[in-house]
Amino acid sequence: MKLLQTCTFLLTLLLLVSPVFAEEKVAEETPPPTKKYVEFTLSGTYADTKTVSTFGTSSTKTLRGLFKKLDALKTDDEIAGVIFKIEGVSIGWAVLQEIRTKLNEFHETEKETIGYLESGGNAEYLLAATMDRIVLMPTGSLNLTGLRAEVIFYKGLLDKLDIEADMLAMGKYKSGVEPYMRDGMSDEFRESMTALLDDLYTQFLNHIAENRDSITEASVANLINSGPFTAEEAEQKKLVDALQYYDELVASLKAASPDEDVQVAKPGYERKRKVPDMNSFAGLMQLFSILNPPQRAQAASENQIALIYASGPILPDIDSPFISMSAITPKELKKAFEKTRTDDSVQAVVLRIDSPGGSALASDLIWREVMLTQREKPVVVSMGNVAASGGYYIAMAAGTIVAHPSTLTGSIGVFGGKLNLKGLYNKAGLTKEIIAHGQNATLYSDYGGFTPTERERVEKMMKTVYENFVSKAATGRNKSFDEIDEIAQGRVWTGKQAKEIGLVDEIGGLDTALSIAKKQAGFAEEDEVGLIVLPKQRPFFEQILEQMIEDTESSIRRGWVTQPLQFTANHPVLSMLGTPSQHIITWLSLFGFEDGTQIVTILPYDILIR
Repeated sequence: MKLLQTCTFLLTLLLLVSPVFAEEKVAEETPPPTKKYVEFTLSGTYADTKTVSTFGTSSTKTLRGLFKKLDALKTDDEIAGVIFKIEGVSIGWAVLQEIRTKLNEFHETEKETIGYLESGGNAEYLLAATMDRIVLMPTGSLNLTGLRAEVIFYKGLLDKLDIEADMLAMGKYKSGVEPYMRDGMSDEFRESMTALLDDLYTQFLNHIAENRDSITEASVANLINSGPFTAEEAEQKKLVDALQYYDELVASLKAASPDEDVQVAKPGYERKRKVPDMNSFAGLMQLFSILNPPQRAQAASENQIALIYASGPILPDIDSPFISMSAITPKELKKAFEKTRTDDSVQAVVLRIDSPGGSALASDLIWREVMLTQREKPVVVSMGNVAASGGYYIAMAAGTIVAHPSTLTGSIGVFGGKLNLKGLYNKAGLTKEIIAHGQNATLYSDYGGFTPTERERVEKMMKTVYENFVSKAATGRNKSFDEIDEIAQGRVWTGKQAKEIGLVDEIGGLDTALSIAKKQAGFAEEDEVGLIVLPKQRPFFEQILEQMIEDTESSIRRGWVTQPLQFTANHPVLSMLGTPSQHIITWLSLFGFEDGTQIVTILPYDILIR
């Protein structure tokens, strides 16, 4: 009996305890939940469009491409957070603000965002400041030193070469001629540049204060005055949240979630492309395929918005597919706008402008295409880093203009003239003898300045162009001639200032412009709308074939202009110079040849703000 009781007790105990052991065993076999972070690199330049040059489409990173990737990360439910490695950012202030706006959208999700800097300057820090926290490498530095604007003056160099810049300007602040005729800023030039920098600096300080809870608006200016900062100082000043090497950051994420399997991975689309074997025919064909990727077929849509890009200087039509620089020409833009007007599926147009201007004649031809399109369909302009002078000219016929707070715009004014190379010719042992019929026959000669009657004619022509510019701006902005003339005079404004004086309608980026265009076209916010991007970026050989078909007889002089530009754009030495080489090409296109444009609406200097 006692044995039976003992067995019964042991059996009961076993039945009670076994589920506990079973549960523990199941618990041990269940893997911990995964917590996934994605590592995303923000670096280099983000352009509006890829450059199609002699050898095909470049690997330029585009802004729309970046935004598509960020949207994919934002909507991926498997991702708990994103580590943004920010390094070597080289973008304008307006594009910087556009990217900041997109990064701020992550706050609407539950995803953690971390900005990681090995070192950083103004641009890198402003991007990192949008994150939930900022981590800086312990031996890194934070180069927050405020902003500066630099303008190069060429008069001293021209004097040494015995070159005289004989130029005139219309507009009190149209300082385009000053770098070539002065060795420093005039009072008006300095006033305009100072006002620009004041506004941009205020925006810079506000961005820091609004993103860092520990920094007040009142203290941020004094804080910047004490920069640059070592890593320790940056942490002490609450500019960053932690000092860690990247592996330490990853380790800290894992330590903070011991019950989860924390993984840090690169996005699936960041796969390194294998370099083709150049010693084989197959490798060469692979390289050709990389440089000339096939065009993706897009599904036709009954409801579309056209996105037209206008990036670079505005130049006269140059019949050459060999120009590797980004440029705006009437021929290409005319095709794009004609397509939007004749395509019934296109309900509205967004014109994205990033241009300092250029040829007055070419600007007017493009303005007319915008005006004709606006009569039939809504046209909304989205301004990038700069849409000034000719860049504003082609915008002012649109129904709505959208700009970033830091966009450089306005500069409603013109200048013109020529370079007198007589001194340089003589210094090189060259002389010219000129036989002329006609009082103003030597107007475009590079062997002498303007005669009094030639100067009078140039001034008359420039005044006509300026008055035409102001009149069209007044019509587009629904203001009087005098109201526009007062804020014109060649003065450059920030987008924020331009909104206050009525030169632009809304503050925002490309997404804002697309949203406005969609609404003006009569679509609801939830409606699916297709996007057609123009001008079409065609493969290199397609451009050559089209050029051969469209080629018509041209003058000897026309051919002489085209060939030096082909050489200049592709010369390896100038290619290494980057942006300066583009200025050389622009200058040659506008002033370097006798049949080049002599009256221009352009910012001929770079406003480099660092």
